[in-house]
Amino acid sequence: MFNVVVLIVGLVAFALLFRGLGWSATKGAVVGAGWWFAAIAAIDLASVLCDAGGIYSFVSAKVDVSYWRVFAAQASGLAINRLTPGNSLGEPTKMTMLAGHVPESLAIAGVVMFNIAQYYIAFAAIVIGVPVTLLMIELPATAQLAVWIATGAIVIVAVGAAIVIRRGAIGSLIAALTRLHLVGPARAARWTARIAEIDEHVKRVGDSRASSTRNGVGLIFLSRCLNWAGTIAVLLASKIPLTAVLVVAMMSAGILLTWLSNVIPLGLGIADGGNYALYGLLGASPQAGLVFSMVNRVRTVVLAAMGLTVMAIANAVRNRQT
Repeated sequence: MFNVVVLIVGLVAFALLFRGLGWSATKGAVVGAGWWFAAIAAIDLASVLCDAGGIYSFVSAKVDVSYWRVFAAQASGLAINRLTPGNSLGEPTKMTMLAGHVPESLAIAGVVMFNIAQYYIAFAAIVIGVPVTLLMIELPATAQLAVWIATGAIVIVAVGAAIVIRRGAIGSLIAALTRLHLVGPARAARWTARIAEIDEHVKRVGDSRASSTRNGVGLIFLSRCLNWAGTIAVLLASKIPLTAVLVVAMMSAGILLTWLSNVIPLGLGIADGGNYALYGLLGASPQAGLVFSMVNRVRTVVLAAMGLTVMAIANAVRNRQT
């Protein structure tokens, strides 16, 4: 029932956002991009296939499950994330769709492991790419200091998160809530017992000795590489001259901008203003940032449409089987 409600919410959100985006603007972006748009859609589909492969590697190590069921969950959750503020409903959607075919604890752990791996790859790109970008452009001393402090903070957060994951991420959170007297001891004990199996699964994400972990993280890294390739394709489709500093910045600082943009569906307003400022800072035309935002937004709309289609088919098949 939850997935049906989420699908309806997704379809309504898609219709409203598409209406706000406008048919003429969408058509103009697609026509302007030409054949590049088909290439971008193909790259994004390949990226989703790899993400699903990552989750499949984590989950199939413990239980037999069809890859296509995992793909349906990942594509559906991705679409819902793109259409709801703050990526708020996509992850529960993935978990509930997987929970129909694997144990609930494993469904939750598989999605959590995917997100952990995805964020660590993004953190690595930011920590490496942002300093390289700083070496290529001239910034005021205060701005450079702020960027270095932010990068250092990301490293500290990543290291701290790794320690917490090894100790049991959800269990550590419950213990912290208990120490703050936000959760009573009896309830904390019940919750800890329920999530113990999930934490055990999640700990595997840092175990490089497990082939399932290596395969899963490798596929998620490949997905990130495809995502970067899609970003470069958007730059080319937008007829923006490629420079080394622009490419490096979009693959690192662009991730932070994307995270901020996710607060609002399609990044309306945030992506436009952020890219306008970023492109001007990188020596490109600020207007080019607006063009990039528009083409990238239509790219997201197409990806969301594909995900909603997959979700509708998956729900129809499930209802027919029951």
